[in-house]
Amino acid sequence: MQSITYTLRTSDIVDFNEYHARRNGVYGKGITRHQMIWPGVVALVALFVVMSTKQAQMGVYFLVGAFVWSLVVPAWMKKRFQEQVLEGLSEEVINETAGLYTLITQPKGIKEITPSGETLITWREIRRLEKTKRHLFLYISDDAALIIPKDTMTDESNLKDFNNDVVDYIQKTRK
Repeated sequence: MQSITYTLRTSDIVDFNEYHARRNGVYGKGITRHQMIWPGVVALVALFVVMSTKQAQMGVYFLVGAFVWSLVVPAWMKKRFQEQVLEGLSEEVINETAGLYTLITQPKGIKEITPSGETLITWREIRRLEKTKRHLFLYISDDAALIIPKDTMTDESNLKDFNNDVVDYIQKTRK
């Protein structure tokens, strides 16, 4: 049995919502369009302008515009998305979800200890495990997960051992 203790913050909830939206929705496609596709189209226009009019300076302006677009528009979209998520979270929801969490692996599942009580999440309920640079997400439905921020873990917590234990139990359950 492995256990980890961490603090879940509002920013972690926002990060999960953005991560999930990027992977599964229109938001992710929009970010991709504005990071790659539209700047690529503008770069092709720049190439056409340079080749047809021999105005290299105008082509450079188009390329700089494409580069700026690929940075500014996605950053603006991300900021707006985060603002919308925060607007949708009530103070009550934030108070219920943010705080100190302890997760303990057990043969039947993961025991989750929160400020509002204890819950047992069976291994069959965990659909998938996804890792990012800053988080570990244990999905319990298509759009809900246990959010584990790596940077707020207590010193006693060993995420690697916990992760290995979770993977082992999930594999045993799926057989």
